[in-house]
Amino acid sequence: MIEPRCELNFVERGTMKGIALRILEAVSKHGEVSLAAAIKMAKPVHHSHLDQYPLALLLEDAYLGTTINYTPPEGAEQMREFGLATTLHMFTLPKDAKGTIRYLGITSQGGIDPALERVFLKAKGALYLDECRRRFWDRFWSFVIGFGAGLLVVIAGAWLRGELRLP
Repeated sequence: MIEPRCELNFVERGTMKGIALRILEAVSKHGEVSLAAAIKMAKPVHHSHLDQYPLALLLEDAYLGTTINYTPPEGAEQMREFGLATTLHMFTLPKDAKGTIRYLGITSQGGIDPALERVFLKAKGALYLDECRRRFWDRFWSFVIGFGAGLLVVIAGAWLRGELRLP
């Protein structure tokens, strides 16, 4: 049996791993957060839809769920993550006088308020965080036991050589 690694399987090394884990832990801590709050958890590095990939990937991989039902545009079924990241970023953009948002050739006049929608922890996300916590404590106790055993060996060796005397 292959033991699961304590890494989100959809991220490489770098900032996405930290952001995705931070979002997952924040949602877990509160049970649920508003979609607007989840969107803001990603640090705006690129100031584009690229900043929303961690949240989009968590939603697409079913670590998190949301109260909006996202369906990609027709013909874009193979680009769900891109479409969701773009949609999430569009929630951060200001509307013009007519209430329209334009980004990458996409025009939106939707009435969804991200402050009213919710992002919540799903079973896969909870199990992932539990596994990470369990592995942390397994490593911690292995280190403590190993350190204690090494210390006992040093003390016993010194006592046997006569360098340490018991009163």
